[in-house]
Amino acid sequence: MGYAKGTVETFPIHLREFFHYLEQRNIFHIRQIKQRHYDGFVTYLQIRTNKRNKGGGLSTATINKTTQSVNTFAKYVNQNGRFTLNITSRHLQNTQDIPNVLSEKEIRQIYAATFTPHRENTQAIGQRDRAILAVFYGCGLRKSEGSDLNITDIDLLKRRLFVRKGKGNKQRYVPIAAKAAQDIKHYLEYGRYWFLESQLQGLRGKNLLEKPNADASALFLNQNGQRMNAFYDRFKYLEKYSGVTTHFSTHTFRHSIATHLLQRGMQLEEIAQFLGHSSLESTQLYTHIVEGGQLNNLNPNQ
Repeated sequence: MGYAKGTVETFPIHLREFFHYLEQRNIFHIRQIKQRHYDGFVTYLQIRTNKRNKGGGLSTATINKTTQSVNTFAKYVNQNGRFTLNITSRHLQNTQDIPNVLSEKEIRQIYAATFTPHRENTQAIGQRDRAILAVFYGCGLRKSEGSDLNITDIDLLKRRLFVRKGKGNKQRYVPIAAKAAQDIKHYLEYGRYWFLESQLQGLRGKNLLEKPNADASALFLNQNGQRMNAFYDRFKYLEKYSGVTTHFSTHTFRHSIATHLLQRGMQLEEIAQFLGHSSLESTQLYTHIVEGGQLNNLNPNQ
C-alpha cells in the first residue's frame, strides 16, 4: 500500500521479466531461486539492449527500478511465511546517468514563454503554466506528488504545501517561495475557474456551469476540468516558445532546483529534506553535477 500509480504499473512488468529470465534457465519455483540467479539477472540487465532506445543499453536508474521490484517481491514472499527467498539486494551507483539540468537563464526563458498568447485563453492557461513551474521547479516536487495535489494542500498564508503521499508513502511540508506563492495564488483565484467551468454562450450571455465530472478538489485541471496527470504537451509548448533546446520534464525541474539551491550554498541535508529524500545518497548526485564540470551553462547571471 502507498505506492505511486507509476510504481504499481511498472512493478509487475519488471517482475515478469525476472520470471522470464528464470524460466529460460529452468527455474520454475521460488524454492529454486538462489543469490546467483539474482546476480545473473542484474548482469543480464546491464548488457541487454533498451528496446525504446534503438539498441542502447538500460540506464542505471532503470536497472535499479527493476531490481527494486524484485526486492519488494522477495520481501513480500518472506513476510508471507510460506516460502523463504534469501537474496541480497544490489543497488548500482548512478555515476553515468547525470540528469539534464536547466540553467537559471533557461528557467527564466521558460517562465517568459508562459505569457505567450494562446489561441484559446492566454490568461488561464498561462496562469496554470506558471503554477506548474512554481510546484515542480519552485517546490521540487515529483510528478506524482504534483499531480496529486489538492487545493486544500496549499497554504498560502504560511507559504507551504503539503505532500500527502510522497515516495515511500511519506508525508512532508514544502516551503513555497514568495514569487511561486504569488503565481499559485493568481491561478487559484482566476485561471483555475476557466478549467473548472464551461464557457457557454447563451441568450442571456455567458453561463458559467461546472463541467461534467469536474474535479473540484484537484489543484491542476485539464481542459475537461479533471485532474491533470500529464504535462508533456504543456512542456512541448513551452519548449517551442521559450527557445530552450534542452528537453525537460517534471523531474528536470526537480533536478534543476536542487542543483541551483546547492549552488547558492544550501546544505545538502536541507536539500534532502526539501526533496523528500530518505537518505543523503540520492542527494549526493547534485554534488557530482556541481563538482564534475556539468555546470558550464548554469551561470545564474547569464
